[in-house]
Amino acid sequence: MLNLKFDCAAVNAVKTMLATLCAGVLLNGCGSDGGGSSVAGAAVPTAPNAFAESVPFAPKPDADPFYHQPLNFPDKPAGSVLQSREIAFKPTDVPMPNKAWQIQFVTRDVNGKPIAATAAVIKPLMPPLNGKSPLVAYGFAYNALGTNCNPSKLAAGGTESNAEWPLILPGLQTQGWTVVLPDYLGPFNSYAAGKLTGQVTLDALRAAAQFEPLGLNKDTPMGIWGYSGGAIATAWAGSLQPTYAPELNVKAIATGGTPADTDFIIRNASSDPVANAVGFSLIFSAVQGINRSYPQFVTSILNDKGRAAFVSQKDGCGGSTSEGAEAPSGKFSDYTTVADPFETPGMKEVGNLNRLPQPGLTPKAPTFVYHEVLDEIIPVAVADAMVAKWCKDGAPVTYMRNLTGEHLVGSYTGGLAAFAWLVSTLNGQPGVALPTGTKCN
Repeated sequence: MLNLKFDCAAVNAVKTMLATLCAGVLLNGCGSDGGGSSVAGAAVPTAPNAFAESVPFAPKPDADPFYHQPLNFPDKPAGSVLQSREIAFKPTDVPMPNKAWQIQFVTRDVNGKPIAATAAVIKPLMPPLNGKSPLVAYGFAYNALGTNCNPSKLAAGGTESNAEWPLILPGLQTQGWTVVLPDYLGPFNSYAAGKLTGQVTLDALRAAAQFEPLGLNKDTPMGIWGYSGGAIATAWAGSLQPTYAPELNVKAIATGGTPADTDFIIRNASSDPVANAVGFSLIFSAVQGINRSYPQFVTSILNDKGRAAFVSQKDGCGGSTSEGAEAPSGKFSDYTTVADPFETPGMKEVGNLNRLPQPGLTPKAPTFVYHEVLDEIIPVAVADAMVAKWCKDGAPVTYMRNLTGEHLVGSYTGGLAAFAWLVSTLNGQPGVALPTGTKCN
């Protein structure tokens, strides 16, 4: 049994979670009327298909030009804000009075090429408890190959992927956190492409810190948090931060249900009966997302069935397909021209590039890792291996292996502990005391 102890501030913070949701409803109508959005600054000339020719099975261009790539890419450093517009903050379609914006900013793809990504930024309703507002990047597990489920859109209304709002709203509404919700999959929704998601997350923090209406700066204490698909972005951001964005004042990282080894997870979805039944379609869409950033991954080995499946999923969310199309099922080799796709050069190369830990990439900020032992989609062994290597390399990791449920349940049971740990750590107080042997350095 886990012997968890929380400091008083953390316990009180957890108690506010349910109350926060009620408060959001009571405050309905106190803010914007929800009609339209205003643009702050001049819009950047864009092209709906800019750069898309290099992306295999690219999603259709977003109907909103705000999400298009700049036509002539400006020579600006990563994290520079290109354009912004104020939005009505409506999580799960419930209006709340927080001031909020969508921003577009400069980031980098996996090859270092400048691209534009987007995010929502939301101001807290109350001042922070210790006088300094933390900035927290939350990675929604939106797992999308299409753009409709982007978190920056969900902040302005909609009920897709809404199950995680109860985790992040208490920090925003009761702890004085400023929140940034990155569309960390990038402009072409490269689901599960680790390096890209980490870079976008860090550049979203850079952009939020310099976005004048938020009143922050590079010295603002920062946290990064995500579960499942969002944990890909979080764990990679934590790993990349010391070298990619060393100027950021990252104080806390919480990553749960972390798909640290996508090669292992894809193999497991083909071979394990439970993972296959529950998660094959979702994992198959992750293959397509990775392939968008690394075309050498599987493009050349797809058979007709594989190409058709990629087309059917290219604009979906959470493994969904176009109307009338069957969800992918069976084994991954059913969709390739080779009997063992995992032994092909492309899958070997990209599997190594897309795995955590990576040589020379180790978090320096305090890091809380949580994972369900009985996780049926992301085996706990991948988190065990990641934590063991991080600890060996000197990372300040606290690891909670939970026995409270499976993958979905773990987002909440582990999420409560993660929230308390973040409150405690961002307030500069002792964190969660975990069982002997679960904390290193």
